[in-house]
Amino acid sequence: MDKSEINRLFMRVAGQASEVPEEARRVFSILVSSTLRYRDCLKEDLGIIVTVEDVRVALDWLLESMNTKRLPETNHAVRLDLLKIWLDQLKAYL
Repeated sequence: MDKSEINRLFMRVAGQASEVPEEARRVFSILVSSTLRYRDCLKEDLGIIVTVEDVRVALDWLLESMNTKRLPETNHAVRLDLLKIWLDQLKAYL
């Protein structure tokens, strides 16, 4: 998954890219950059590939976790770690 794929995925969640407010763009920027760092670290250190499906599932969890203040019950470490990274990054921003 390259940076343009991740950007497209996040912008699809937000709707029309040209209509996205600056605040939302900043949040997406945080999500994209932290996703890329995590992806690169996993690939380099462990040879694990973060897939588009991993990001999609974690995005669904992100919205749910922000509403419920709970993490999903899962054994999928890559997706859960990505979610935790996002929540930490967003907590520092928001």
